[in-house]
Amino acid sequence: MKLSKVFAAALSCGILLNTVVTAVPSDVRAEETVTIKYWNFPNFTSDSEFKTSEEYDAALIKAFEAKNPGIKVEYQKIDFTDGPAKIETAIQSKTNPDVIYDAPGRVIDWASKGYLAPFKDVDTSKLNESAVKASSFEDELYLYPQGIAPFLMAVNTKLTDKLGVTDLLPFEKEGRNWTPEEFQKFLEAVHEKDKDLIPTVVYAKSAAGDQGPRAFVSNLYGSWITNDEVNKYTINDENGVKALQWIREQAPKGIIGQGAALEAKDALEYFKSGKSPLSILASPGLYAQWKSVEDLNVRFLPFPNANKSPKYEYLVAGPAVFDNGDDKKIEAAQKFVDFMINDPEWGTRTLKATGNFSAQKGVKGLYDNEELKFAEGLSDHFGAYYNTIPGYAKMRPLWFPMLQGVLSGQGDVKELVDSYVEQAQATYEEAK
Repeated sequence: MKLSKVFAAALSCGILLNTVVTAVPSDVRAEETVTIKYWNFPNFTSDSEFKTSEEYDAALIKAFEAKNPGIKVEYQKIDFTDGPAKIETAIQSKTNPDVIYDAPGRVIDWASKGYLAPFKDVDTSKLNESAVKASSFEDELYLYPQGIAPFLMAVNTKLTDKLGVTDLLPFEKEGRNWTPEEFQKFLEAVHEKDKDLIPTVVYAKSAAGDQGPRAFVSNLYGSWITNDEVNKYTINDENGVKALQWIREQAPKGIIGQGAALEAKDALEYFKSGKSPLSILASPGLYAQWKSVEDLNVRFLPFPNANKSPKYEYLVAGPAVFDNGDDKKIEAAQKFVDFMINDPEWGTRTLKATGNFSAQKGVKGLYDNEELKFAEGLSDHFGAYYNTIPGYAKMRPLWFPMLQGVLSGQGDVKELVDSYVEQAQATYEEAK
């Protein structure tokens, strides 16, 4: 009898054990964890709580994983110096991340090579049209644009107040717009007041920061580097030549510096150290860095333009998702992307951590600062975004030798820019 009870108990346990055993695989499958890799440059440096981009990314991931327990995010920080090379190496060895936060220049190149998964469910009608165009390839969105920001000019009014020339700046004019003649008058006044100062620096030593000189040249008399369709280089039109001729004429006067031997970091250091009151390269990101400098009071300025209607080169930033051949990873990666952009708490916080403005239509006033509000209002004046033109990387090294020739007085201006355009167009035809 006792044996029968033991047998019955054992049988009962066996049935229960079998039930548990057969149930576990079903539960495991339902809660299977998907692991994705996320790489990021130091983009998130403006958060009030987390002082480094790594700290911010760690908090962002923790918050996402708490709401999405079935997804694990592995993070790797990359830097702006060797990060791009690391990504390319990883792509070739098929060890690339699932998510990266970047800009259209690289992203659209990857999209054209079939490396990325498009964002098919994003309502692009709610996004800035210029940002969408810059972030798309063959009418599909491959970078989810979160932030936008113009590149413009900046002036140190502490220095101009000391010199007594602030009244020559266009702060009281509509849109702060000014002409090349008004701009030249300001530079000459600075030079007259203190010949040890460099009124501004039109630099041309390397491709670093080359968006500054290109936008400056393009705007003076109303040209642009390419046409609106971004398939033809056009800076050698009449107005482009006129702008470069203006630069040729000003160079010997000492009012635009010895730019043939200087690069962006030199010009920015002159501005930061008080050796130059005006920088032709500025952005909200640089503004954040300058705020802590004691002898700087930075105010933004448009590029001088003969028609007082300048256009701006601009930054677009946001995440992209690689197609690594795993639909579950793509789905998880895009869920992470949606969280960092659209989560009620972390979406806006992530945008503000970049210091950029929102790429969503109608979202304004994120920053309680007069200068940032001014820059934010320029999004309707963005020029054609040519950073994704086929052959762009090969075009960039062609620009500064041309500008060096203009600055140094070597060669005919029209011939120099015609040669540049011919070579630049060849890079496009070769790469398209």
